[in-house]
Amino acid sequence: MGTPSNYMNMVIDLGGQFSWLDCDQYNISSTYRPVRCMSAKCNATTDGFNCVDCLEVPPRPGCTRDTCALSSYNPETEMNIIGDVGEDTIRVSSTDGRFSLLDFDIRRFSFACGDIGFSSVFDKGSASQGILGLGRASNTSLATQLSSAFKLVHNKFALCLPSSKQFYFGSIFVGGGPYYFLPHYPDDASKLLIKTPLIVTNPAPNSRPPLSRTDVSSQDYFIDVKGIKIDGKQVSFDTSSLWLNGEGFVETVISTVNYYTVLHSAIYKALVRDFVKEAAANKKMKRMSSVAPFGACFSSENIKNTMTGPAVPIIDLVVKGNNVPWMIYGANSMVKVKKNVLCLGFVDGGSFPTTSIILGGRLLENSLLEFDLESSMVGFSSSLLFHNASCSQSRVF
Repeated sequence: MGTPSNYMNMVIDLGGQFSWLDCDQYNISSTYRPVRCMSAKCNATTDGFNCVDCLEVPPRPGCTRDTCALSSYNPETEMNIIGDVGEDTIRVSSTDGRFSLLDFDIRRFSFACGDIGFSSVFDKGSASQGILGLGRASNTSLATQLSSAFKLVHNKFALCLPSSKQFYFGSIFVGGGPYYFLPHYPDDASKLLIKTPLIVTNPAPNSRPPLSRTDVSSQDYFIDVKGIKIDGKQVSFDTSSLWLNGEGFVETVISTVNYYTVLHSAIYKALVRDFVKEAAANKKMKRMSSVAPFGACFSSENIKNTMTGPAVPIIDLVVKGNNVPWMIYGANSMVKVKKNVLCLGFVDGGSFPTTSIILGGRLLENSLLEFDLESSMVGFSSSLLFHNASCSQSRVF
């Protein structure tokens, strides 16, 4: 971003309406321009929230006079933040799915600078310098702004999140496929996608969503889960305390902010119960003492490694509109907590979670996800490791 270029590490927030930067770490850019208070763009962006003034000389990104102000929620720290809105150049690469083609500088990309001390809202050990918003109904999300700039035909974007930085950093594709994972998977990976409807929902009345996200349903990506299976066997749980839709499906949000998948207690306890039972009976896995925040841990000494990770019971998410489940293999379901100890990487969200199931980033790793905003569908592949490919390897040369 900017001129000269600033390289920023940012947290991807699927439910984020806006992109934020820690402008204490954003170098002076000759192409940065503040969005003026009460301008048409300010009103369209912030609903006319407010204005900010900063009297530092010389002005800099994050400190300008008569500037449009934005209030938003930082999902990484669960804090509300206020900052000023600006525009700058962002560089993106075009691709045909196989090769990188041309780089383009997109002018007037809108984002917000955190106010003074914004860096304190990030964990001290975090390398994050901002938040990249990809909200569903946002006219200021990365995907929406790029679609508008390029006048793309298809209003869709895809994520491929890596499990390791050893080879590559993963990808965000805007505008649709094809998607190739060369040289290991030469076919268009969009053919692997299992599709299910995106739904519009509201938070459960007994949940505690962030105060600044009163219209959570408009930004987050929800799907309906019909059931959960372990090695093909149905997991039974009490639905009386769950937030269900009119068809009895469990409302589920896809999150890149939560690293681990969070389940309502009723679902979590049933999943752990059946996973432990199946692990002992068919995989001969030896249970170990639990390691917080996980409730089921095992010795890894007698667990074989496969191309899809540890050979543990496979967890299936059965989704609405498709008989093919989202298959969760050991690479996504298990977490190594210490030498020779693996834990089931799901977390108990208690009896009052924001939604009954929050699918976290670890579960999404090395899977291709495509969000089609035109047809209100999301497509997902099960682990690409099964096809000897991954999001951690560069596939665009």
